Amino acid sequence: MLSPEVIQPTPVNSDALAAPVEASPHASFPVFEIDSAFSGEEGLACVQKALAEKRPYTMAFVDMRMKSGWDGIQTISRLWNECSDLQIIICTAHKDFTWRDIIKRFGHSDRLLMLKKPFEVMDVRQLAYALAEKWNLFNQAKTHLQRLQKLVAERTDKLRRTNLCLQSEIARHKKAQAEQKQAELERHLMEIQLRQAQKLESVGRLAAGIAHEINTPAQYISDNIRFLQRSFDRIHPLLRQHQTLLRAVKAGAATPALLAGMEQALAECDLDFLIAETPRAVEQSLEGINGVSRIVHAMRDFSHPGTGEKVPIDLNQAVESTLVVAANEWKYVANLVKDFQPGLPPVLALPGELNQVILNLVVNAAHAIADVVGDGSKGKGTITLSTRLCGDWDQIQVGDTGTGIPETIRDKVFDPFFTTRPVGKGTGQGLAIARSVIVGRHNGTLSFQTQVGVGTVFTIRLPLQAALAPQAAREAA
Repeated sequence: MLSPEVIQPTPVNSDALAAPVEASPHASFPVFEIDSAFSGEEGLACVQKALAEKRPYTMAFVDMRMKSGWDGIQTISRLWNECSDLQIIICTAHKDFTWRDIIKRFGHSDRLLMLKKPFEVMDVRQLAYALAEKWNLFNQAKTHLQRLQKLVAERTDKLRRTNLCLQSEIARHKKAQAEQKQAELERHLMEIQLRQAQKLESVGRLAAGIAHEINTPAQYISDNIRFLQRSFDRIHPLLRQHQTLLRAVKAGAATPALLAGMEQALAECDLDFLIAETPRAVEQSLEGINGVSRIVHAMRDFSHPGTGEKVPIDLNQAVESTLVVAANEWKYVANLVKDFQPGLPPVLALPGELNQVILNLVVNAAHAIADVVGDGSKGKGTITLSTRLCGDWDQIQVGDTGTGIPETIRDKVFDPFFTTRPVGKGTGQGLAIARSVIVGRHNGTLSFQTQVGVGTVFTIRLPLQAALAPQAAREAA
């Protein structure tokens, strides 16, 4: 137990509960305050008292055999129920429980060690020093994490308040030019931070789904390789027997026994089954490899870091890559309909930011459908993605058969931090960032059509390179 007092080192016994204390400047070793208990019940009472006094124990040395009451296993279970962070060293010279039994009971834990009797005092001291240092580092890390969480909360609140201030300033339209420039600069910086936060949120949300999508083909690739391995083991004796028979025939020494051995090897390997199943196993493995490759390529395209400058991109490929990456978000609640116009001319865009916008719209569509169909077990909705060339614009549409957007909130859907999702399910940043990216960064448009109970269609329109060239020429002039 932690103590501000300086106490001389005391020998440690197998029933001791101990923790490091602040050492005297003249001491050679850390000092421990030690309490002893002679039954599991007494030990639990000591732990409860220490917690009530806010001086928790660092570690407990527990015998497996007690004079009365609980045994060591029961005592450890009760102690951890009371204080889950308590480090426990099992002290025993008996074989009542094997280490496998203990692991089966408590699982693998870095808070559980075993010390065989008899042991040297110095062994116990070194173990106590190491666990005490680990305890201190753990608590320092926990404190630091709490401090970081508080700082993140404060920064988030500050961003929210800054955004509200900016909205108020825009509504007034009476600020001086210098103040307006400053406000625009602050808003620009905030949007960069929000886009980065949205991207990190998307990566975290998609990571588990992508891992699942890769694991499925990887599993049957593994199964097929094992099948091929077993098949080779079965056909190997047949090949050996064939070699033996071939050499005998060439030498003119073929015998009925060799022919009988060949027939037996052929029957044992079940060659007809292997001939039928091996090509299918290879074909399935190739399909799995192609599936993994498709996901990896889609992830590479989706997470394109970019150079900060617009580059010509294929919108059909961008949409396809995003759908592959986000498959785990929509496939359980919706069927997907793709209507891509072939030969769509490339458009100048920032790949990473445009992919993020498409992802936000697809995820929103999946959530809207989930509000109607639940988990999809009784039927799915439909998400429709289409691309079109509309004059001097490339167009992307994302439609869903979800709930639709009520008329009372349609003018708020692009407002920062506005969300209809429950707390913890949405940040209200997705559509605000999408509009900022499409309108502010790409000189495009983002609009929607909706009907309550029928669904919603979001439309992105991006100017083609040919449409941007005259504007660039006029600016240069």
